[in-house]
Amino acid sequence: MLGKIALEEAWAIPENFQVYDVSSLAPKGVIGGDLTANLLDVHGTRLQQMDENGVEMMVLSLSSPGPQGATDPVKAEALASLANKRLEAEVMAHSNPGRFAALASLSMHDPVQAGGELRRCINERKGFVGAIINDFQSAGDDKNTMLFLDRPECDAFWSVAEELDVPVYIHPREATPLVFEQMWKDRPWLAFSALGYAHRVGMHVLGIVTAGVLDRFPGLRIVMGHMGEHIPYDLYRIDHKLNRARFPDMPMAKDKLVRDYFGTQLFITTSGHFSTPALLCAMQELGAKSIMFSIDYPFESIPNGCVWFDEHVPIASRDLVDIGRNNALRVFTRLRGSPHGEVEYGLYNKDWSKRLERR
Repeated sequence: MLGKIALEEAWAIPENFQVYDVSSLAPKGVIGGDLTANLLDVHGTRLQQMDENGVEMMVLSLSSPGPQGATDPVKAEALASLANKRLEAEVMAHSNPGRFAALASLSMHDPVQAGGELRRCINERKGFVGAIINDFQSAGDDKNTMLFLDRPECDAFWSVAEELDVPVYIHPREATPLVFEQMWKDRPWLAFSALGYAHRVGMHVLGIVTAGVLDRFPGLRIVMGHMGEHIPYDLYRIDHKLNRARFPDMPMAKDKLVRDYFGTQLFITTSGHFSTPALLCAMQELGAKSIMFSIDYPFESIPNGCVWFDEHVPIASRDLVDIGRNNALRVFTRLRGSPHGEVEYGLYNKDWSKRLERR
């Protein structure tokens, strides 16, 4: 499929490695050769592989944990501001701005300040279409305090996201030192993308939903990656066990189930989870309108993700195009306007006048 839009695609600045050294995730050569170099690159190998695999646009965001890993509010805010300034320059540097867009990085120590930074990115900078928050915000001298987005003071931030009509992407990050020590130290291979990421983000997103955030802000849209961080597979049990007779004080709307928010306020992407059975499960539980294509580059392979989606997903053409492109344009409404909007000639051939050969 031509014209694919990929939404969870990482990029970095050297200053971000001072918060978290991504090279510690695996020896060099294990994740795409040179992971650090691939994170820093936008217009070289990344763009070449996009062209070769029918990816029309990548929405870029600062690699995790970003500002969420900085316990000092001043440093977290400074990192977010610097990253947003440089990401704007990268997005607008290409001769065709339609190839890249940006998610704003935010410090969540102060939700009011976060809302102000998001407003600046959307209203004053170019290329931004939403925000990304890497799970909880670290705080405290020992880095063990976790500030979650379902705390009441975060309503000041959610109201800005709703007002600006931009989605917020909840992305994983590493555990705190204390949680790692208690849960993952003896099984570190499970602490990250194999299991820990999904456990932590799934809990966080469900915490936001059951706290009534989506009810208080009905225009708010939240996105999570990796085929929904296990939630689609567990959705029956989640809804079944959130029995209002057992939890009468749960703030979520009493006439709703968690599944009722999908497709209107909750969405997932395929980032880093190229499994056809998992996609079919998500489609049956959530509906195709709730799902958007993503790759998770450079932590995952662009060709691998695109070959899977283009050649190994046996679903109706309408659903394929919705998941591959149209849902992103519906959820991330700013992708449809300047500087991103463009004329679309067709899904099979990109040029109006001549047949283009796929490499």
